[in-house]
Amino acid sequence: MKALIIDDERHCVEALRLLLEKYCPEVEILGECNDGQCGMAAIRELQPDLVFLDIAMPRMSGFDMLNELDEINFEIVFTTAYDNYAIKAFKVSAIDYLLKPVDRHELADAVSQVKEKIFLKTHARQAIHNKQQMSMLLENLQSAQAAFPNLAIPTMEGLEIIRADQILYVLGEGNYAQIHLKNHEPILISKTIKYIEDRVEGHRFVRIHNSSLVNLNEIVRYVKGAGGQVIMSDGKALNVSRNRKDELLRHLHA
Repeated sequence: MKALIIDDERHCVEALRLLLEKYCPEVEILGECNDGQCGMAAIRELQPDLVFLDIAMPRMSGFDMLNELDEINFEIVFTTAYDNYAIKAFKVSAIDYLLKPVDRHELADAVSQVKEKIFLKTHARQAIHNKQQMSMLLENLQSAQAAFPNLAIPTMEGLEIIRADQILYVLGEGNYAQIHLKNHEPILISKTIKYIEDRVEGHRFVRIHNSSLVNLNEIVRYVKGAGGQVIMSDGKALNVSRNRKDELLRHLHA
C-alpha cells in the first residue's frame, strides 16, 4: 500500500514513519506533508492508497483539506488526540483513527483493516462511501446529542448508512451479525453483535441474550417464563436469557 503522512507536528510524523517501517512493511511511504496545502498537492500527484491525516492543523484542518478534494478515492486513518465523545463519532461513522501517541498494535490493526477495505471495494464505490462517511462524521462531531442518529455499517458490498431507530433487533452468531430493519431486508455483516451494541449506545437498545440485541421501542409484548420472551413489532419472538431478564424488565418499566 502506498501511503502519505500529513501532520503539522514533525515529531508525530517521524514517530509514525518509524513505526510503519518497523511494524508495517507492506506500507510504502510516498511522502510526508506538514500542512493541508502540501497534502492536497501530494494526493493529486502521488495518488496514494492510504493517507494518515492529522485533524487539528493550523490554517487548514484535515477536514478542510478533504473538503477541497473533488473525490476521496483513498483510505484515511485519522491521527487525533480527540476526547471520548469525538472518538464515538469516528466509530459510528466506521472511520479508522489512531489516538496520539500512536500505539504500534493499534497501528498494525488499522493497516490490516485498510488492506481488507481496499481488497473489497472498487475505487468508484470507495470514493462515494468515503464522501458519505466524511459528511456523516462532520455532522456527528457537530451534534450536541449524546447518541448519534446515523450509523455507517460495513457490509460485504461496502457500507450501509442506516438510522439507529430503524433497527428492530440484531441477531448474532460468532463473528457475524444480522441486522433486522423496518421495511428493509436484513443486513448481514462480518462483525460481532457487540460491534453494533457499542455503536447504538445512548439509544434505547438492550441485550436480552448473548445472541440478541433489541430496540426497546419495537417490543410489543413480554411473555413470562424462566427468562421469558419478547414479541417484536414484526411478529418475531425472541428468547430472553435468565441472567438478562431483570435488566430488560427494568428498562421496560422505566
